[in-house]
Amino acid sequence: MSRETNVVTPENVKINYELAGIGSRATALVLDTLVQAGLILILFLVLIGFNTLIGLSGIQSRIQLFLADFIGAAFFIVIFLLYSGYFIYYEGFKNGQTPGKYWMRIRVVREEGSPINLSNAIIRNLVRLIEAGLGSYSISIVLMIVTSKCKRLGDYAAGTIVVKERATGVITIKNDVVPERKAPSSLEASLVKDIGILTRDEIDTVRRFVERRLELDLQAQENVARQIALPIMAKTGVNPPSGSFDYGDYLEEVYARCVEELGTL
Repeated sequence: MSRETNVVTPENVKINYELAGIGSRATALVLDTLVQAGLILILFLVLIGFNTLIGLSGIQSRIQLFLADFIGAAFFIVIFLLYSGYFIYYEGFKNGQTPGKYWMRIRVVREEGSPINLSNAIIRNLVRLIEAGLGSYSISIVLMIVTSKCKRLGDYAAGTIVVKERATGVITIKNDVVPERKAPSSLEASLVKDIGILTRDEIDTVRRFVERRLELDLQAQENVARQIALPIMAKTGVNPPSGSFDYGDYLEEVYARCVEELGTL
């Protein structure tokens, strides 16, 4: 039986998520473990190759032993970093998806619906090490069964949930009309000024709107875009134009300028 949850974003848009269950999350973990095992196998073969080269190099035996011990220690450190860093890297930098989660079409997001960030990923996966040591995730499996949002200990610590992706992506906004985008006018582009004074949170808000825009109907687009755009206009010293004006296209221009000048993705 599927479980769903509703969140309200900072833009006051209500979003419905279908939560990922134990089956899909466990399968994703198995797939990720296989990927990690493959990487460890490659590292092991490289280690054997280095040891073989050291043995054939003709250098003194004491130096050979030192190098072999050093490479062996480095190998185990790399394995530890691979185990813990694998999940941190993919969830923190790949929009909440490890390869296993990608194949299972699930991803990690914050409870309020925004994308997971690096600090969330670090907290979530440091707790994973504790969970793995406490009976191989047994406590977390029980928590996912009995809690309404199917959360493990790491999710509670980091404030995250794991959701299923739909055909349109992780965000599913229940509207029937999907409008076509039109090219922004020169007026909207001319009103984009002083983007360097925008905060990271403000840019993230603009980005989230741009990513979700086509999933909103026309009226929702207008309302949400206006709520986001007016404070930005006030901060950058721009007077809202009278008459017909597309705040959504203005935000598209704002974000395009951020990407161009600040490298914000």
